[in-house]
Amino acid sequence: MPKTTAKVIGQKITPNGEMFAKLQFNAKLPRVGDLVSVKWGSIRSGQQNCLYWLYLNWLVKEAGLKEQGHFSAEGLHEDLKAYFLSEKKYDRGMFKVLTTESTTDLTKGEFATYMDEVDTFIVEFFKVDTSPFWKTYQENYGQYGG
Repeated sequence: MPKTTAKVIGQKITPNGEMFAKLQFNAKLPRVGDLVSVKWGSIRSGQQNCLYWLYLNWLVKEAGLKEQGHFSAEGLHEDLKAYFLSEKKYDRGMFKVLTTESTTDLTKGEFATYMDEVDTFIVEFFKVDTSPFWKTYQENYGQYGG
């Protein structure tokens, strides 16, 4: 399934409640009859982005994930994206990644949910106590990161 973006250049609601939007795509067009998934809203904030990268770097450098084979925050980020945000297909005893969503495309709420899922996964799968990170973050940046 290709990923592309589109700009809404017109919209109309008919008297019987049907909603129509005229879209201008930046790349490949869907065929007539194809289903198109659409979302909009504010993307993750700069504070969320900063928190995420502080967290990933802490996991690698302080929490022992380097010993688990995650040698950089960037590599860990790619692994987490593939695990949580990818469309996968099971083929011949292995999962193959078909597409991966970018964390930059997530809304603020979706990104908050993603962070919660990642933290729960890290605690349960790697048996890492992340509470020291959250305590330090709270002390240094406050409840809302700033």
